[in-house]
Amino acid sequence: MHDNEEYIRRAVACGAAGYVLKDASAEHMVFALREVASGRSHFGSSVSRALLEEKEGRLTQRETDVLKLMFEGMSSRDIGEALAISARTVESHRSNIYRKLNTNSMARLFRYAMRHGLVELE
Repeated sequence: MHDNEEYIRRAVACGAAGYVLKDASAEHMVFALREVASGRSHFGSSVSRALLEEKEGRLTQRETDVLKLMFEGMSSRDIGEALAISARTVESHRSNIYRKLNTNSMARLFRYAMRHGLVELE
């Protein structure tokens, strides 16, 4: 299959027991088929890595709320007031967001937010 995180997530959500990229060797495909036919699961290393990154990068609901408000241009103080938490707690959530998504880039945060439907372009 395709090396696309969305395809991988959809396949797993639908109950796929295995996922092999289309450029895998014939030997790898045969091995994967045997694994799945025996009742086990098989996901190639790059697929497993994508699934692990997805799991590790998952934000809590509060972190998601903070991220949405960040993209509305709100300061930590304003976000805190909107969510009835302290500005210091907002800063803690911001730090967790950057750490979980393994970035210090606002552009990467924006891509994550767009991919997950957290923000929309007007």
